[in-house]
Amino acid sequence: MPKFVVSKGHDAFAYYETVIEADTPEQARSLARSVHYDGEWLATGYVQEFDDFEIDELGGVRLLEDGEAVEAFVSLAVTAEERDAALAGLRLLQLALARGDIDPALTSILTNDGAHAGLGPARIDALCERINV
Repeated sequence: MPKFVVSKGHDAFAYYETVIEADTPEQARSLARSVHYDGEWLATGYVQEFDDFEIDELGGVRLLEDGEAVEAFVSLAVTAEERDAALAGLRLLQLALARGDIDPALTSILTNDGAHAGLGPARIDALCERINV
C-alpha cells in the first residue's frame, strides 16, 4: 500500500525583540507600538503553537519516495557568532569527509553512534547553504 506525506499548518505566535531607549516600561511599550518606530526587530526563536491546524488543500499531500524518511526539524536559537562557528565546524567536517581522514570520535557524533549514516559532503554543503541566509 502506498504511503503519503500530509502537511498541515499550525496557528502560532512567533516572538521578536527590539531594544528601545525609554524612561519607563510603559514608554518603551508605547514607542514600540508606534507606527513611527523604525528599529530592528530580531527573531527570538521562540514560537508558541496552538492546537488549531489546517491541512494544505493544494500541495499538502504527496507520495512518500522510496527510502525517504520524514523527520522533524530541530530549531536552534543561536547568535550570528555561534552560527558562524557552527558553519566553520561543518565545513571542516566536510573537508575531513572528502579527504577520508575523519577521526572515529567525529564519525560517532556524525552518525549518532551508528543510528544513521550521517551526512556526506554534498548534504553538508546543502545544510551550510540553508543555514547561511
